[in-house]
Amino acid sequence: MQAVRESYADIGLMRERGLSWAEISDVLAKLGVTARDNQPISPVTLRSAFFLVGNEERDGGADGEEDGGTTPRETLDAVHRAALAAGQPDDAEDAAPEPEMPEPEMPEPDMADGATDGPPEAAVPEPASEPEPVPVSEPAAVVPADPPEESTPAPVPEAAPIQAPISPAPTPKASTLKAPAAHASTPQDLTTNRLWKGDRMLGTIFVLNDRGGVGKTLLSHHLMATAMLEGLQLKVVEYEVNERLNRLFGPEVVEHRRITQDFMNMMGSGDGFYEFWDQIGPELQRGGRLYDFGGNISQWFFNWAEVSGFDYYVGEGERLTFMVPVTVDLASLSTGMNTLERIATIAPKAKRVLVENGFSGPFSQLDDSQYARRKAEMVEREGVEVISMAPCTAPAWARLTGHRIDEVAQMTREDLVKLGMTPPVASRSLIIIHEWLRTMRQALSPYLRDAFNQSAGPAAKTGARQGAL
Repeated sequence: MQAVRESYADIGLMRERGLSWAEISDVLAKLGVTARDNQPISPVTLRSAFFLVGNEERDGGADGEEDGGTTPRETLDAVHRAALAAGQPDDAEDAAPEPEMPEPEMPEPDMADGATDGPPEAAVPEPASEPEPVPVSEPAAVVPADPPEESTPAPVPEAAPIQAPISPAPTPKASTLKAPAAHASTPQDLTTNRLWKGDRMLGTIFVLNDRGGVGKTLLSHHLMATAMLEGLQLKVVEYEVNERLNRLFGPEVVEHRRITQDFMNMMGSGDGFYEFWDQIGPELQRGGRLYDFGGNISQWFFNWAEVSGFDYYVGEGERLTFMVPVTVDLASLSTGMNTLERIATIAPKAKRVLVENGFSGPFSQLDDSQYARRKAEMVEREGVEVISMAPCTAPAWARLTGHRIDEVAQMTREDLVKLGMTPPVASRSLIIIHEWLRTMRQALSPYLRDAFNQSAGPAAKTGARQGAL
């Protein structure tokens, strides 16, 4: 852990430059940074240690621990040099022409003012270039390292900063200019994110809050029923100790991933813990799923996401929707707000929805509370959305436990009478139930359509597929 702490910045740089944890482990092992038994630090251990050190630095808890550095200075310097050189195999090719950079001294001294039209793309420090636009492209000719150096005749001295190619070379010049532009990392990363890290897939909805009894299962039930009533298809995955949605809808609709006591004991303890969550990654790439997390489960999902390259699968989370139900219970509000904040760290562009479940009391009583102020700030500054989930007050609701909401929506008065209610009570109950379901359907339908409507990059924004649903 101490070795990781001392090399934390360099390990982070290696990660930024695209090295995997296994590759970083190999680099450290070659430089003498190993575990206590002189064995290479395993990728999983390295990943976990890096995450823990990052938490220490965010919490300010690592102060004072640097006094007892155990890694030799020369080893840390070697790690730093390795980090600077990491992830630059392509740059090695560009490094060959760079020795030719000293040759800019070839231009005549009277050309020192030609920096007005200097090429923005070339990273070479050329102080001189003539104002003419055509030769300006010639600095890029250094990249292919064209051998004909005799091409420095006086007729074309304008590009004197570097060896000027022969005048018939304007055609190659244009192509070479585009090579550095394509080599720039920013456009490449944006294209990658746009094409395969979020837009070309169905969305995913998460229902989560580590506090139990806040209505997560009921909210997931509403989402499923609304999807069925609107003809949307989705797969549901339930992370729970006991089967709930799975028992109600059947295993062909809901996959139950059991959380056992053994798993709870294993939480945060290495490979077995992380491998349990690794299966989520490819599922997120495909999309089209609803995840229902039971109490005390989402914190472990966040731990996994923070150290396992969550962005590799989802980019910045453009196609993710996180729904966090809360009640007026203070513990529920606290964990709910913490969950919303933690979502922003793993998926900054995900849609975050606070669902106020009025089961245990109205939220109007919290109008002057710290919760109300924090919620208003999140809505105004961070784009968090808020919807209400009012309790059903129908007299017959208690008798409908164990029934699917999509089936309840189609019940008639005769169906309720068969359950033991009198016709007047059944009639009043149907009015209340149908109004309650209609309100929930109106609130949830936009999120379902947005998440499970197939999009294809920028073309999806035209709305061409909107009418398909």
